[in-house]
Amino acid sequence: MKTEIRADLSELSSGVDFIGSALRKKKVSKKETAKSIVMAEDVLARMIEAAGNSDEKIRIETGGAFGNVYVRMHANGEAFGIDEIENKMYFIEQDQDDVEANNVIKRLIDNLFRDSLSVKNERGINKVKMGVHRSPYATLIVTLLALVLGIGVGFLMQKFVPSDISGFISKNIFSSVYDVFMSALKLIVGPLVFFSVASSIADFSDLRALGRIAIKIVAMYLLTSMIAIAVGFFTYQVFPIGDTSLVNAVDADAAADTIAKGEGADLSIRDTLVNIVPSDFVTPFQESDMLQIIFMAVVIGLAAAAISVKKPGIKQGLSSMNMLVSKLTSIIVTFIPLIVFCSMAKMMINMDLGDLAGVIKWIPVIYVGDILMILVYGIILLLFTRLNPITFFRKYFPAMISAFTLSSSNAALPTSVKMCDNIGVANRVYSFSLPLGATINMDGSCITLIISALFFARIYGINVTSGVIFSLALSIMLLSVGSPGVPGGNLVCIALIIPQIGIPAEAISLILGLYPIVSMMQTCVNVTGDATVTTVVAKHEKLLDLEKFNSK
Repeated sequence: MKTEIRADLSELSSGVDFIGSALRKKKVSKKETAKSIVMAEDVLARMIEAAGNSDEKIRIETGGAFGNVYVRMHANGEAFGIDEIENKMYFIEQDQDDVEANNVIKRLIDNLFRDSLSVKNERGINKVKMGVHRSPYATLIVTLLALVLGIGVGFLMQKFVPSDISGFISKNIFSSVYDVFMSALKLIVGPLVFFSVASSIADFSDLRALGRIAIKIVAMYLLTSMIAIAVGFFTYQVFPIGDTSLVNAVDADAAADTIAKGEGADLSIRDTLVNIVPSDFVTPFQESDMLQIIFMAVVIGLAAAAISVKKPGIKQGLSSMNMLVSKLTSIIVTFIPLIVFCSMAKMMINMDLGDLAGVIKWIPVIYVGDILMILVYGIILLLFTRLNPITFFRKYFPAMISAFTLSSSNAALPTSVKMCDNIGVANRVYSFSLPLGATINMDGSCITLIISALFFARIYGINVTSGVIFSLALSIMLLSVGSPGVPGGNLVCIALIIPQIGIPAEAISLILGLYPIVSMMQTCVNVTGDATVTTVVAKHEKLLDLEKFNSK
């Protein structure tokens, strides 16, 4: 919808009425409509003032796509900024005799304008865009479209484009774009985790409450990991896949690179605990060692909380850096649909479809285990919180899709944070729980590890006793906390585990080509487990906004 008004204060009410009517026709909520009208009134007043000539026209347009709604306004005039509108509103509303009330008003105004308004002047034309409603499913829809398109393009290229041309495109275009994005994520994930955890801990005035929350989170993560191993074992008992004839298909050379990545890794509890403490501040960020980064963040966050009374600037500095890094992350995340397209197209071009015939059953069995685990999360939410699991999954689903397509818990972390905020979890909980979970809570990986180990045991004719199961479960629990920080980490974990029960590490060559398909679903389960635990703990600590959780 479009309209024009004269740049005259007498026309102000007409412009505001048009915006209100247009938003109501788009079925925008009363709360968002009221907020937008307040903002639009002040923006139009400033545009009229900037125009300086009542004969000028202000063009007003409402629109949107994928559930998003916006208002745009264009008019000739001198340049102005958002801060001028904020300051004007603050000046009008403030009470000179009540400092506390002024601070409250300032926070309300900041919240009103935060990420909702953009103002720019191009060649003497002021262009204003107001974000009225942001659909949590907009990114999901675009990402799903990118996923389907990527699979289709990759499949068609593999079938109908000469292999040298498709390989060139895959390597120089799809892989290059994907690698640039992953490098950007590696650059930002370490600082994001560090400042998110540190600022979250620094905000706690009650360190006892922090300790209680941390213990609950870790305990729940351990519980869900044990349940995941049990679910994986149960799934394999129902679908006992594996054929001894597959031994002949093992390719030692194909598995050599993956095995080499795991050399030097140790499954001992002692080494896992000792390696949490870094020897310097820089190396953990260079190596993306999340356990060490989280350790440093916890220590610095506790120190900042302890001296916050005397030195509040330190806590404010951590909070400011967290906002800065979060903003950078949100910019990077906007490119996710493009990366999903490139990732899916590259996978389809490079996949040897002939490999599917040999161990095809391995994929659906793991998917069944993963789906069962997601159902278990719903039961956990129902039993521990009495919350509606359908509401939880409906609101968190965009993060699940993001994790599925990116195949990386760390890469999906920004989207997971956003969706937990949308669910109503307090920042102080999810900013600590989610980065920790992305490091130590790998429920989907646990399912993949136990099913894969049993699958290989059947191929090699290994008798799986209760002692073997206990040994596998213990190793898997350790690896879920301190898995090697290398590409294809879960494949490395499989190569580390199976020799313990008499299976050569080279056996993983059977699943190398198919692993990317499994990796997507296991990552989806990993991040869903993190969010489930976060929601449960937040509900028990009364740090869950139930109105926001139940809102549509």
